[in-house]
Amino acid sequence: MTLEISALLTTRNRAHLLPMVLAALARQTLDQNRFEVIAIDDGSTDTTPQVLDAWKDRLPLRIVRPNHAGLAAAKNLGVFMARAPLVVFLDDDDVADPDLLTAHLAAHIANPDLAVAILGRTRLAPEVAASPLMHHVTEVGCQLFSYGWMKPGQQLSHTEFWGGRSSCKRELLVQHGVFRPEFHFGCEDIELGWRLAARGLRVIYEPRALTTMIRSLSLEQFCDRSYRQGLSQRVFASFYDDPKVHAYCEIDAAKDGWAQGRTRYAAHLRWTRQLEHLVVTRKAAGMSIAPLLRETLDQAYREAFFLSRAKGIVDMSKRMASSLPLPAVASYRSIFEFGLPSVPVSA
Repeated sequence: MTLEISALLTTRNRAHLLPMVLAALARQTLDQNRFEVIAIDDGSTDTTPQVLDAWKDRLPLRIVRPNHAGLAAAKNLGVFMARAPLVVFLDDDDVADPDLLTAHLAAHIANPDLAVAILGRTRLAPEVAASPLMHHVTEVGCQLFSYGWMKPGQQLSHTEFWGGRSSCKRELLVQHGVFRPEFHFGCEDIELGWRLAARGLRVIYEPRALTTMIRSLSLEQFCDRSYRQGLSQRVFASFYDDPKVHAYCEIDAAKDGWAQGRTRYAAHLRWTRQLEHLVVTRKAAGMSIAPLLRETLDQAYREAFFLSRAKGIVDMSKRMASSLPLPAVASYRSIFEFGLPSVPVSA
């Protein structure tokens, strides 16, 4: 059979999740002669190499292990290695529905134009959805996913060319550009989408291309994620003298917000942690959560994540102005003075 789709799985230090991710790819309804999986191990220091090696006989799997260079460079390597005309980008904390690759392939057959990309849907595993934070970032604040307004088959813009759940024609990238390697985490997908939009990029929503996120994030981890997102947003904005890009990247809003909120940032994170602990404790005890308490926590999350992004934007702005090295994550995490364990977070 002809190879029709290349699934690009970028991963780093997720050995504990990879067996579930790979097992789901082995259960695809699409015949294994019609797809390949390219695993790009971006410099893992855990047992990721051994886990991947153990699956080479169960999947049409190719593995490459570059030195750690960041998410954008890892994706580019996958694109360059791909042998199929379609590429789908996968996250290493998402489990594919059995029909995932079939759904992406069918959507491209129905939309053969080179400039059409497909956005699939990611839902949360039930145990992940039970987290107040994960519920907030996917259903309320939508800092992670925002699917509620979309309809099947709807045409979307380049701002929905979301990494880890999108597919496109490989030739589109070959002809018009790949990910900018300056992005180690965050914005690499939207920035590429911005460039491809000038070439007619259109994103079609296909919810049957379904994955399930199996990893929950803590408050500390999501604030760290938001901070790194802010660093990337500032880099993104530096590439374009365009008010739309600067507005999307929150540049002015971040500078104003950080100027007003920097002195209360640490205290606000402690307050958010206390509210979250109260909600989690009440849920565990089978007690109801008052609407006012839920609304207060949601608002606390919004401000915590916005200020974390704003700090990243401001820190990167200072670095650009003075040529200082990127602020170390360890230095940033010294702000977390409310008793959370320091857990390494990979991209």
